[in-house]
Amino acid sequence: MTQIPKNILLVSGSGQNVGKTSFIRRIIAQNAAQKIAAIKITPHFHEPTSGLLPLVINANYRIFQETDSTSGKDSSLFFQAGAERVFYIQTTDEYLKEAFNRISEKLVEDQPVIIESAALRKILKPEVYLFIQNKFEDIKPSAKEMQKLADTIVYSDSGQFSIDPASINFDQIWKIKVDDFS
Repeated sequence: MTQIPKNILLVSGSGQNVGKTSFIRRIIAQNAAQKIAAIKITPHFHEPTSGLLPLVINANYRIFQETDSTSGKDSSLFFQAGAERVFYIQTTDEYLKEAFNRISEKLVEDQPVIIESAALRKILKPEVYLFIQNKFEDIKPSAKEMQKLADTIVYSDSGQFSIDPASINFDQIWKIKVDDFS
């Protein structure tokens, strides 16, 4: 497993519509002054929207840079939230490591990076790995495996989260501020 510098925050979840993108957008907005790079990784191949600038296109994976903050796609929403640069990767798990290594070459050293991907946790250990799940739903077995790897589980309920995204900050490493109740 690849060890990644302390500038990586990885987010995945129990499925679609659990709040991953909303949670990430709030973290980006809170930390916009840090010049965050955001990456959305998906195993689904489909036609790119306008605004996705192709960087690498081959039979195994596609890497794009988002240039449009108005398309409504997750990568566009990250850009809209204040990420300095946003990348979108389409790849199968088999080529994920190769695709991630390619995009890593485009990142500024020590720049804070937020990545939305479930499969990436299988090949790297980031500084912080958050797993988001709906408070009231059971999760499928494959998601349970990813949940076990999480540093923190965030429960979502109608746009509300068990951890305030504003408590997650980058100061040379990703940190989750815990309130002191003493």
